[in-house]
Amino acid sequence: MLIFYIMNADEKCILLAERIVKILEDGIHLNSDVMHFIDSTFSSPCINELEKIIADNSDCERDSLIELIFFPDEEIQARLEALLEIHNYCKEDEKKVLDYLSSGQIESTIHFPDDKGTLSVKMPYEAAGRFLTRLNIHRNIDEKISAAIDTGVSQKLKISVKVKLRNTVNEIAENKIFFLCDFFEKMESESGDFLECLDFTLSFLDEAENTSDLFRALMDKKRFYYKNVQRAEKFRQQLEKGNMETMILQGVKAPYINIEDETRKMDLIDKISLSVFGRTEYFENAHPYIELKF
Repeated sequence: MLIFYIMNADEKCILLAERIVKILEDGIHLNSDVMHFIDSTFSSPCINELEKIIADNSDCERDSLIELIFFPDEEIQARLEALLEIHNYCKEDEKKVLDYLSSGQIESTIHFPDDKGTLSVKMPYEAAGRFLTRLNIHRNIDEKISAAIDTGVSQKLKISVKVKLRNTVNEIAENKIFFLCDFFEKMESESGDFLECLDFTLSFLDEAENTSDLFRALMDKKRFYYKNVQRAEKFRQQLEKGNMETMILQGVKAPYINIEDETRKMDLIDKISLSVFGRTEYFENAHPYIELKF
């Protein structure tokens, strides 16, 4: 006879709090992006200087430093994703987990890159609250999208994909659910730019509010980038014929456009659209679009 045990709300909140404590006590490894921010904000401080800033409650820079140190990156979130998916936490659970976290003093060892040393830091109550909020424990992935990920995404990327969805997708319209399902089922997740395509897709869907025709919205986005590239190319050609000072006097404004970045985004749109819809548009050609036949 099989006996199924259903964990109650308090138990699953305690379990999550214990898992978070374990991760923090294992230590936090700061990445290069965090170190760049610290160095630019605090003038490349040594560990002793950082320790003094953290210990000084009157220092106005202390809170931002602690918040940065205890910022849950995707690597930390990945270690919690399976637990979050199993127990379907709600918004009310967040307060319970925070109470459990705050019942004891959590101390974490901060590891600086390039063997620059370590620093032990106690997590304040406010930092614990912000840390927990950024985990988005109450954002549960739609069942159809989750099933599409399990079916279409390679095993090594499934957790990373679900973390990205938890960070970006809250309430989502039905047509966007179908779009994401097609994305995960049809895109080649083994390709080197799969996560780049996913990041672009999630950003696009976040912008495309109340949009029923997602193909047209994608093409409009591509046309926007295409016009930017055309504008930048035209400015470059004008600059070759004259000089910057003369063009400024003539009222010509330099476009702040990265041609390589805009072109890359158009390439991503083509790959996404061809995979999901089987077609895309090419504005520079005589024919407005090509359509793949399956």
